Amino acid sequence: MAARDWDPEYRLMLEEARRSIDRQSERVQTVRERAIGLVGFGAIVAAAFGLGDTRAVDIVGILALLAFVVVAGSALYILKPRVFKFELSARLIESTLDLPSYEGIAHLHYSLAIRHDEHHAYNYRKLEHMQTAIAIGVLGLSIETVALVVRLMLS
Repeated sequence: MAARDWDPEYRLMLEEARRSIDRQSERVQTVRERAIGLVGFGAIVAAAFGLGDTRAVDIVGILALLAFVVVAGSALYILKPRVFKFELSARLIESTLDLPSYEGIAHLHYSLAIRHDEHHAYNYRKLEHMQTAIAIGVLGLSIETVALVVRLMLS
């Protein structure tokens, strides 16, 4: 069977790979938006500590401050610029065309789909670290919030 006969299947493979990369790009944006929300909520809770009638810093205040540092640190980690691979460059496509094993458009579709899959795996590792940082930030925000409730109850 000639490589040309496989073109519709390879085209489908490439389309799915592109959709996967697009969804991944959206997830990165969502994680970054959550990080901004975390800092906002953390700042509100931290501001509530400042509204108390005491200026003394007790163990609960220190715990809340440390938790806010965790929230802010995780958000900064997430918002730190990173290199993601969401597109295929023209040079990469050209290099595929120049391969001695190049067999036509079906081969190109197949090669590009495989390259998208490699990029997806590369991006996934970075996204996984960002999602872990969100979980750590949420934990920090939870500790900060509980510390505020404890302080309010003890006041």
